[in-house]
Amino acid sequence: MTDETKPTPIPASGPLPDGLAAPAGEDEFSGIPSSPGRHPVIALGTAALACFLVFQIKDDLRYALSPGVAQDLGDARPVSTAKTAALPVNRYVRLAGHADRESAVVLDTQGSWHFTQLFRLLGTNNRIFVRRAADPLPAELAARDVFAGRLLRFSDLSFQAAIRRYFLGHVSATHFFAPAEVRAALAQASGGSLTLTDLLGDRVSLAANDELAIDLERPGQIRATFPRERFSDQAAARAAVEQQGGQVIEAPGDAVDPKSLDLVVTFPPERRDQALHALGEMDRRLHIRPVHTTHKARVADLGATAEAIVIKTADAKSQALPVAQIQGIATLAGVQIPDDALILLEGERPREHLKSLIIAVFLLGFAVVNLLALRRRGNS
Repeated sequence: MTDETKPTPIPASGPLPDGLAAPAGEDEFSGIPSSPGRHPVIALGTAALACFLVFQIKDDLRYALSPGVAQDLGDARPVSTAKTAALPVNRYVRLAGHADRESAVVLDTQGSWHFTQLFRLLGTNNRIFVRRAADPLPAELAARDVFAGRLLRFSDLSFQAAIRRYFLGHVSATHFFAPAEVRAALAQASGGSLTLTDLLGDRVSLAANDELAIDLERPGQIRATFPRERFSDQAAARAAVEQQGGQVIEAPGDAVDPKSLDLVVTFPPERRDQALHALGEMDRRLHIRPVHTTHKARVADLGATAEAIVIKTADAKSQALPVAQIQGIATLAGVQIPDDALILLEGERPREHLKSLIIAVFLLGFAVVNLLALRRRGNS
């Protein structure tokens, strides 16, 4: 009896059993199924995302390709009156203007130790702001108010909403007004609010409860500061004044310096110069200056006559301050950033955004690869 061994069948497709070789002329990998490739939805989504990211940095791309030489715009004040469409936004420019460092804020990005200042330029109606280069500033930049950098719309900043709220709620600037203009505005005011133009050309809106400080000169009155080393007390200083034909109106008390004392005095007009010269000869350290009185009042408590600004007091009385004697009028007002404001990012040059070009090329290449793969799938 002989043993008969059945031959092992060879599959038409798929891997061969162990110990068997493929027949000559036949591809041993022909039975491996091909990859289905990336799903069309995923390929389209990936390409769309890459294109969207390129769109998001389009302004940086345009700035990177813009000229690297600063366009000189000159004084910031006339620039602030131009329409935004007529200005070289998203370009490297140079501006000159007086920085309002009183209302400047210091930016600290994400707790880093790199601090920058953000301030407005005076006379631009709060329309032009500057973000200074990071500290420490080079001496040539700190010594002059000329700024070179990237000009942008304030609304294009990612943090613009937070900055607007902070300035409006926490930042104030001092404005000085011409007395005659304030009197004219009060004469025409209705509803207790005022809109004034300060001495630098900025428009300021004042509500009824906003306070004005009016600095009034007291004609013929002089504040004299006597050194205690020469005049031991008020009696000695008073005697010196009366010896020259003067009169002491009030003694405000000791001066800030404990080594001196103050008196408010007056002299007959015909003897004033001679008397002041004689007092100065007694001691060269004697200091003489005009007397001013500061009156503070709400806008709602102010009125006007033909020649004066009138302060209404709580007891239904009023005090007239002659415009000719008013030396200055000032107020503190919150800084409101208008919708069409601009900001100059000092020190930001086009070449610093060349990396955006590299990122854009990479993203576009990624999108093209996915679209070509999708096309090959459609042709197969």
